[in-house]
Amino acid sequence: MGDSVLTSLFSLVSIISPLIIFIACCYYISKQVKADSILLLIGSGLSLVLTGFYSLLMPYFMQSRNLSMTETTSYYTIAGVISFFSGICFAVGLFILISNTVNAKKSFPNQFPPNEFK
Repeated sequence: MGDSVLTSLFSLVSIISPLIIFIACCYYISKQVKADSILLLIGSGLSLVLTGFYSLLMPYFMQSRNLSMTETTSYYTIAGVISFFSGICFAVGLFILISNTVNAKKSFPNQFPPNEFK
């Protein structure tokens, strides 16, 4: 009994980082609804769902339903394709965010008068 509880707790550790990233993306989209925030939210949300699938749902299916190797492979293939597209969404959103931030920083010094104490 104690071993199964400990194993379950260790399987939940892998959900912590996608959950933190998803919360950060939710906070960012609550501040600014733009293309980059939407892509980041979609990518991190799908990643969180897939992490739950890999660490909680799939082991349960394999244990309770006695899935064959073909069925298991098909589930993992579908999840892998969805994971690929969620990673692409997140990467494109992050690239847009970085690009917008860098371009905003380039015009930032022009808003202030020149420093007279140089």
